[in-house]
Amino acid sequence: MSKNKLDYVEWNELKGKEARGVDKSVDLGEIQGVGRTYVVTKKGVVDKDKFYIPKALAERYDGKEVWFNVSEGMKSEFRRDNPPSDEEYAKYRTTNSPTDIEDKIAVVTEIPVKEDAVVVESETMVDTGIQTEEQPVVVDWEKIIHKNVRSMDGEPVGNVVALYPDTIHVESQGSRMAYEIPKDEVKGFDGAEVRLKAPITDLERYMKRGH
Repeated sequence: MSKNKLDYVEWNELKGKEARGVDKSVDLGEIQGVGRTYVVTKKGVVDKDKFYIPKALAERYDGKEVWFNVSEGMKSEFRRDNPPSDEEYAKYRTTNSPTDIEDKIAVVTEIPVKEDAVVVESETMVDTGIQTEEQPVVVDWEKIIHKNVRSMDGEPVGNVVALYPDTIHVESQGSRMAYEIPKDEVKGFDGAEVRLKAPITDLERYMKRGH
C-alpha cells in the first residue's frame, strides 16, 4: 500500500469482524449490522451486550479488527436496546472526522510512529524561586473529544462532547448532567482518559444549571 494513499473498505464488508477500543483490552464484540451513523456489535452468546458504536469514532481497520476511539469507561454509553437517531450521534463528528466516514473506513495495517502522536507532555516551568510541581498539559485539545473524564480522586465525570476557547463541555452518561470545566482544571490526558485537578465534590460549581 502506498505511503501517500490510503486504501478503504466499505462498512458492509466488515460484518463479522471484531471491534476493539483504544487498546486490545477494550472488547466491543463482533460487528453484526451497519446503520447510517453507527455499527451494531454484540458481545457474548446471550445478546446481553449489544453496542451501537458511532462510525465517527472509528480509527482504522487493520485487516482483522476494526478499531474505535472508545475507552473502557465509554462502553456503557453505547450499550442500548434501540438504534440511535442520526441527530443523536451527530455530536461525535468533529472537524477531524473524514467526510465519508459513514460509507467507508481506512485500512491501516501498520501504525507509524509519529512525533505528534504524543498527547501529554510536561509543562515548561519558569524559575520563580518557588518549588512548583510540574503538571502534564494537553498538547492537542482536539484529541480529547469523546474521551472519558475522571476527577482527581478517580470518579467518572462524563465524556468531552465540545471544546470552547477556555472550557471543555462534559456530559455524563445519558446527558443527565453537563459541566463547563475550565481548561486550566485539566491535569492531563493519557491518550484514553482526561484527568482533572479537582475532586468530584468540587465540580458542582462548573455544573450547567437547567440542563
